[in-house]
Amino acid sequence: MSDPDPATGEPSTRSSVRVAATYLLVLVLSVELAVWGAFTVLLRVGGQPVPLGIAVAVVGNVVLGTWGGRVLGRRAGAIGPGLVWLVVALQLASTRPEGDLVVVSGLRGFAFLIAGAVAALTVALRSPARRDPAPRGPAGPGPATPGACPGR
Repeated sequence: MSDPDPATGEPSTRSSVRVAATYLLVLVLSVELAVWGAFTVLLRVGGQPVPLGIAVAVVGNVVLGTWGGRVLGRRAGAIGPGLVWLVVALQLASTRPEGDLVVVSGLRGFAFLIAGAVAALTVALRSPARRDPAPRGPAGPGPATPGACPGR
């Protein structure tokens, strides 16, 4: 994902900062996803329960995990958003000393937690372990044709 510096071949500082900022955005969106999903677990429309929180957890974790894996180019990028989501969702599912509880224990609360965790785990396991940052020619990293060395 980062463009190499033409002089050294190393990833440029500018592209490294861009990757870090994008991945930080993915992690912040994972926190937002967990909070939004937790507050929609008990959503009712016209007296009927609507499983919006479960859909938010599944679709959001798939999208953010895939995006995180592509940004970092490795499996750790896909694991991070799911772990952040799970920590926040579990905190919202635990009772505070004041008695506050966002994700209630019950079928929909457990389905929210399990479906979101399974979606995050599936994305993490399906993402590639590492992506090769630059394509190489048939002869490896050097020039493709013999004798075609630049500067000689």
